[in-house]
Amino acid sequence: MRLPPLLLLPLLSISLNAMAEWTEARGEAKIINGNLTQAREAAMDNAINMALLSRGGSFQSTQSVSQGRLTQNDFSLSSQAQISSVELVSEMRQGDKLKVVMRLDILDGPDNKCQSSAIKAAILVPQASIKDRSQLRYGQLENFQRSLSERIAATLDKQSSISFAHLHANERLDIKEELINIRGYRLPTWISEITDSQYLLLPQIIDISTEPAESGFMGLWDNEPQRLFQLQLSLYHGISGEQIWYQNYSISAPWEFAKNESVPPNSDRFWRASYGQAIDKVLANASKDIDMALACRPLLAQIVVRQQDRVILNLGRRNGIRVGDQFQIVLQQNLPDRMNQMRAVAGETRAKITIDQVTEESAIAVLSGENAALNIQVNDIAIKI
Repeated sequence: MRLPPLLLLPLLSISLNAMAEWTEARGEAKIINGNLTQAREAAMDNAINMALLSRGGSFQSTQSVSQGRLTQNDFSLSSQAQISSVELVSEMRQGDKLKVVMRLDILDGPDNKCQSSAIKAAILVPQASIKDRSQLRYGQLENFQRSLSERIAATLDKQSSISFAHLHANERLDIKEELINIRGYRLPTWISEITDSQYLLLPQIIDISTEPAESGFMGLWDNEPQRLFQLQLSLYHGISGEQIWYQNYSISAPWEFAKNESVPPNSDRFWRASYGQAIDKVLANASKDIDMALACRPLLAQIVVRQQDRVILNLGRRNGIRVGDQFQIVLQQNLPDRMNQMRAVAGETRAKITIDQVTEESAIAVLSGENAALNIQVNDIAIKI
C-alpha cells in the first residue's frame, strides 16, 4: 500500500486549530533484487501508515466487479491527521529486509468529530489504587477502591457509546506511581491479552481528605465538613501498552455523616449522599472524555487462535461483531528498540476475512484462497472494514 506522495511534502496550508506533535515511527520492507531505494520507500510508507493508523486512520476497501467477477480489490488508509514534515532517523539492513526509524510531525485534523462505529471496545477496569490509605479511616471506607471501580465500570456500561467495561474490581495492578507518570512508559501487554481487552483503564485515588468542620453563629452549630475527591484516570492501549490518554478530576462535596460513623461505600446510602453524587458526576464526565479520546481510533482486534484455515478474533457479540463482518489483516512483528524493549511493527497485507461465527467474546472467520497461504499468526491485527 502506497500513500499519496503529497504526504511526504510540507503542507501548503495548515489550520490554526490543528495540533502538531512529533512521533517516532518504525517500518520495514523486503529488499527485492538488491533495490535499496525501492525498499527504503516501501519501509517509509509502512512506518507512515502505522503512525496514521495509531492516530485514528482506518482502512477502506474499493472493489471493482466486471461481469460478475472481482477484477480489482484495493485497500487504502484514510486519516484526518496530516503529516507536515518527515525525518529519516536511521535505517538498518537485516538479511533481505530494510528497517527504518522516522520522526513525523503529525497534525491532527481541525474537526475532531469522528463517525461513530458500530463496534465497541472492551476496557479492562481493575481495582483502583489509592495514594494515601490513611484517608480511608474517616468514614471507615473499607473497600472504597473496589466500590469505585465497580462504579466506573457501571458508568461506562450505561453511558459510553463506544466502549464497555471488563470489570476486575478484586484484582489490583501493583504498578508504581512513578512508572505511570514517566513519559513513554508502557504497560505489559499480557494484562490485556489474558482478559481480551482492547484498552486498560487505571484509576488512582489521589486525595479524599476532609476539611475541618466550621463552627456556625457563636459556635452554636457546626457546618458539615467538605470532603475532596481527586481522581486520576490513565488509559492504555492493549496491544502496544502505550498510554493514550489521562486526566485528573477534582470535586468537593459536603460529608453528611458523623465523624466516627461507618459508611459502607457499596451502599445506596453512600451514593445517594452529596459526596456520592459528586463522585457520580465526575465519573459521568470521565466517561464522556474517554469516548472522545477513543472516537477517532480504529478498534484493533487480534488473532488469538489459528488452526489450519480458521482464525479466532478477540472481539465478539458484546463488541458488536456480526456474522458477515469483514476484517483486513495486518501482520504484527515485535522488534527490540534501543532500550531492548519490544515494539510492535505492522506489515500490510491484502488478506481479508469474513466472520462466519460469533460468540459473546470472540469471532471465527475462515481464510480462503490465497489468504490461507499467508504467514498469518497469533497476535496479528485485524481491522474492521
